[in-house]
Amino acid sequence: MSKTIYKEEQRFRRWEVFALLLFLMIGTTYHFVELFISGAYEPGLLTLQYTLIALILTGAMAYLWSIRLIVRIEEDGIQYQFFPVHYRKHKVKWEEIESCEFVDTPLSAELSGWAVRLGTGERMFSVSGRKGLSLCLKNGQQLFIGTQHPAQLKAAIGQRLSQ
Repeated sequence: MSKTIYKEEQRFRRWEVFALLLFLMIGTTYHFVELFISGAYEPGLLTLQYTLIALILTGAMAYLWSIRLIVRIEEDGIQYQFFPVHYRKHKVKWEEIESCEFVDTPLSAELSGWAVRLGTGERMFSVSGRKGLSLCLKNGQQLFIGTQHPAQLKAAIGQRLSQ
């Protein structure tokens, strides 16, 4: 097992998204109670509809709460895991990296899918913030790994490359 030089764990904590989901949950509950008391609809079907909507909203909140990006700089490479998309850790060995640079992503990347891009020529993983490490691999793939602490990540990469 190789020695860890740097470790960072990012979590998805966008309060405005959670506030929107909570607002939808409260509005749905209020609407359900209002319709249930009025007796305008069949109670069994109304309860089923409300239960399905509540399960979807609760599931969305639980999924977003579980999102995390774990990045480790080790002596033999860079290890990352974007949970729950990756159930196992992915590792890029130093020998596989052609070049690396620190970049700022455009604001549109943060607003579009929260900077997660799969299936294109570039794999992009970032949970919060717009700064990160862009890697060009020798096999032609590009990988972007976001960070909340760019100075510390840069120092860890510099420390490893100077060895």
